[in-house]
Amino acid sequence: MAAVAAGLGLAGPASASTPDGSIGRGEVLDRSQSWIDSQVPYSNTGCYSNQYGCYRPDCSGFVSMAWNLSSGLTTWDLWNVTTDIAAGDLQPGDALLRDSGGTDHVALFVRWADGAHTEPVVREEIDYGYVAEEDTWTNGLRGFSPRRYNQLDDLIPYGTIGAKYAAMGGAGSVLGSPITGERDSSLGGRFQQFQNGIILWHPDEAHPVYGDILRTFWATDAERHWGFPTTDEADAAQAPNGTRGRYQFFEHGLFLWSAATGTHEVHDAIYDAFAANGREAALGYPTTDEVDENGGKAQHFQNATIHWNPTQGTWITTN
Repeated sequence: MAAVAAGLGLAGPASASTPDGSIGRGEVLDRSQSWIDSQVPYSNTGCYSNQYGCYRPDCSGFVSMAWNLSSGLTTWDLWNVTTDIAAGDLQPGDALLRDSGGTDHVALFVRWADGAHTEPVVREEIDYGYVAEEDTWTNGLRGFSPRRYNQLDDLIPYGTIGAKYAAMGGAGSVLGSPITGERDSSLGGRFQQFQNGIILWHPDEAHPVYGDILRTFWATDAERHWGFPTTDEADAAQAPNGTRGRYQFFEHGLFLWSAATGTHEVHDAIYDAFAANGREAALGYPTTDEVDENGGKAQHFQNATIHWNPTQGTWITTN
């Protein structure tokens, strides 16, 4: 997920917005964190000034500051600059807003504390005697409405994913431009989709997956089967017949691609034998996935076949 929280990461200040202009989630998180770091005390009068401007240090002033509004709005006014969203669509930098039943309050949503998405983690200025803080609402949404700031740009990459994307060259990289915002993946990770691939995050590293390796990853149940990527895609060795390709490691296997053989996964005992016997430089690229063979498994490579069964373990035959 990370410097902000599990599932999120800050990698230096996000790009600066203009007042009332488009703003990314990373910048909202940076701005809100500044008041938490400074332990700004609650007050519904005056203003607190830092590098992000001077805002009234109450709940709505805090959110106004985080969104870089040109003035500190009230909880009533915030309805006019936000749009209703489903609770299941809440993302970092959205808001939880209420002005009914004797409650007038707004908080910034950061993440869910639980897998069932019943306990939001928020940043807020609560009341006199408190300072800006990050807290978990263990009693749920409590009648608060999930709201999204109308100028929030969901596509701007941020955190660890944003840092990886920038290091790769941003829109000029192999990934191209973002086409979705960052969202939850399976198994506690996060991902963002781009024109030509994704960046997949799991505490606390992010790696791009793209091309035929991504298509195969998606077609074989993605991280639910293979876990998260542990390396970027890179050049693989030249096979004895001159074939060259690419590889990428995941938690539970190696994906190998070449134009001649396509993409195939190598994993478990067959991977161990493959690695111990020179990998693609000696055995060539895989030409099949694992297949059933006489109560065991086999996988064919350009120059050999690796066999496995529970009695004999692994052995290699040449093609």
